[in-house]
Amino acid sequence: MEQQLIQQAWFESPSTRLNRWRQFRNGLNTDIVIDVCETVIDWWKMAPISSMTIDPVESSTWPTPWEMLHSGNFCENSLALGMSYTIYYANEDIPNELLYVTDRQNSIQRLCVMINNKYLLNYSYGAISTLPTKNVSISFRKNIADVIKN
Repeated sequence: MEQQLIQQAWFESPSTRLNRWRQFRNGLNTDIVIDVCETVIDWWKMAPISSMTIDPVESSTWPTPWEMLHSGNFCENSLALGMSYTIYYANEDIPNELLYVTDRQNSIQRLCVMINNKYLLNYSYGAISTLPTKNVSISFRKNIADVIKN
């Protein structure tokens, strides 16, 4: 039932989406970081995905979370940005970086979120991963707090 309500929220009015996101992040218990990651992934994986909505390595052009949610347009890269924003605004003290990861062996090239220097979000859709140590390059790395301040 809760999953269905989350899924419906993505298709409601912009003001309703924004309100639901505020309620969601304010309700997050951030004491156990892995639980935060799982909950945030579960929320964002319900967002409808379309074609490219952000340039994944040009952070100066990224929308704010309020702009993203208002527009309702998301791509696989903006999902990472949304997850990162959500965790940051739930608890600014959790280490939170955005990485542009290229894994040629697995045909992956996307924006990911590194939480607590341990948990990689958006590398595998709907799951928490760890950053592979082989055959992976990171061409962009930025702390979410620096993105927000710019």
